[in-house]
Amino acid sequence: MRVLIVGGTRIVGPAAADALIAAGHDVAVAHSGAHESRALDPAAEHIHGARNELLAAGGAVERWRPDALVDTFAGGASAASAAALAACAERTGARIVAVSSVDVYRYLVEAGLGDGSGTAMLPAGAIPLREDAPLREGPYPGAAPGHDNVAMEAELHGCARAAALRPGAIYGPFATTREHTLVERAARGERRLELPDGGAQVFHRVALARVAAAIGAAVERAPDGFWACNVVDPYDSDYAGLARKVGDLLDFAWEPVDVPFATTDHPWQTRHPCLASDERLRTVLGVRADEPDPDEALAATVAWLSENAGR
Repeated sequence: MRVLIVGGTRIVGPAAADALIAAGHDVAVAHSGAHESRALDPAAEHIHGARNELLAAGGAVERWRPDALVDTFAGGASAASAAALAACAERTGARIVAVSSVDVYRYLVEAGLGDGSGTAMLPAGAIPLREDAPLREGPYPGAAPGHDNVAMEAELHGCARAAALRPGAIYGPFATTREHTLVERAARGERRLELPDGGAQVFHRVALARVAAAIGAAVERAPDGFWACNVVDPYDSDYAGLARKVGDLLDFAWEPVDVPFATTDHPWQTRHPCLASDERLRTVLGVRADEPDPDEALAATVAWLSENAGR
């Protein structure tokens, strides 16, 4: 198949391009040229231009004749950006694979994930979150102005073939937040580790390679119509467990300190566990639980962070 990735030069795009090329697809990456990625496979063709020009009628994307359009929405997800993508897909007959986020769910706002606002003592809804869980109605707390995955997805509902992949917090080379903080502290020899409420926070996370595998699978076999799919690890740890795993990988012993919730500098605090179901990812798209195994992916992430600390 001919697969074109829109804006694929940052984190998700290069990983997806590698997976698609390895699967035998012809891949092009359409982007502004402002961020050339060293991680991109040389086999990927580059098409440069402003997004609106690339996706316009008769533009470079249409002339490339893609069978599938993968949009990472690296510059921001919005109704307008999705509408341009949908129009291009309709003209070319291409399938859409849109990279969204689990931040579309109302539960995450109620749990305080993001900037900690909107925390509800009694959140509504069951976990793990399934794709039919209620979506939030307002912007995601802490998101960049104009960026809204809910609005982006809504614009794709009328498309003939549009898969919205909803990753959790992505970790891996070039894509780290919680792991990055822990590795940096260990590198500085900071053994004191403040654990809000004992570190019981449970986060939705996903290895970068699993996101790439999901994109490749969605290109080949996502159902017709608008179809959403969570992209998360098959199992995970709470924050204290994650810290223990990182410490063990670094042969570093923490000195944990129990502190009250919301009184420490802790990445993405959440009062309630945030977990999403990966059932569709496994049973419909066929992405196995070991693609990759989370513990192996974490070990690779920590090794990469250790090697690139301070760069």
